[in-house]
Amino acid sequence: MNRACLAALAVLLLASAVMAQAAPVYHVKAVGHLPSAVYRATSVDTRDAVYLFGGRNESATIAAVVRYDKATGRAAPAGWSLPEPRMSACAVFDGKYAFVFGGANGGNELDTILRIEPGTGDVRTLEARLPSPRIGLSAAIHGGMAYLFGGHSNGTMLSTILRFDPSSGNLSRMGASLPAGLAGAGVAADPQGILLFGGNTGSGGTDRVMRYDPQNDNLTVLSGRLPYPVYHAPALAFCNKIFILGGSAELLGWEVSRATDTIIEFDPVTGKSRTLPERLHSPRERTCAALVDGSILVFGGQEGVRALDEISALDASADGASRGPAIWTIVLSVALLAPVAALALAAGRPR
Repeated sequence: MNRACLAALAVLLLASAVMAQAAPVYHVKAVGHLPSAVYRATSVDTRDAVYLFGGRNESATIAAVVRYDKATGRAAPAGWSLPEPRMSACAVFDGKYAFVFGGANGGNELDTILRIEPGTGDVRTLEARLPSPRIGLSAAIHGGMAYLFGGHSNGTMLSTILRFDPSSGNLSRMGASLPAGLAGAGVAADPQGILLFGGNTGSGGTDRVMRYDPQNDNLTVLSGRLPYPVYHAPALAFCNKIFILGGSAELLGWEVSRATDTIIEFDPVTGKSRTLPERLHSPRERTCAALVDGSILVFGGQEGVRALDEISALDASADGASRGPAIWTIVLSVALLAPVAALALAAGRPR
């Protein structure tokens, strides 16, 4: 065995040891409750709090705003409300203002855009309006601009991609569009663009993953697929992966889609995904989620006709269950590296 092969083997053994040590173990736990059960709310994450706007309880659409205080870990009414009840909207936060797009007041779909200053509760309806009333659209901030994807308008599924400029209030339609009408997709931004996960096509869910490149106005359908079709599920970046939590799913053996307690981990580097062994405490869809103090928090949601008030946390740690295999991997790697190093030294000595 020559020195190059020995060096390559040593690198592979060391890399496997490091990866084993770094592999996280995920945990799900209940960490609190909302003031009341809610689903179909939309949310933004500010520096010190997470705000939930509107939504629906088990009987009606609501205008309530809930503030989750990151410092205390408690959720309480914000002390102010939206101008009218609103559910199934989407929202972004630009560092100062939250912008809420569309949604519905009961059966009345909306085309309005709200600008909200979360710290003061100042809410204004902007002059700009969506091209049509719509619900179930998805939104993400990238490069200081908000991008809105799909949704449906009075039963018509939409494939449009819109760009909203928070500084000017201008709204424009992009040249690229989704392959077909899509609502309820999970979205997560990364340096390369915006990833879209699943969604409802009107005839059911999809397992498709897409990437939108705002700089070049280009949409690509990735080759990797989710483990199952899912929609109405939030997507968040965490531990260098993206997680899709719960949602309305079409699992193997299910005749119809329904709320699930499963969690998908997507690797943006490899494009591969897997279903985690960890699960939410109960099936839920139409939740809100945010990254808080190293954990993904999931707020409320819906299971069938039941609205939920639970706040759940998904966190990662290297506890004993993960350290054991990692330590043994490192011990084995060191044991194998020792003779490799000796052989490499012997091979390098002049004869």
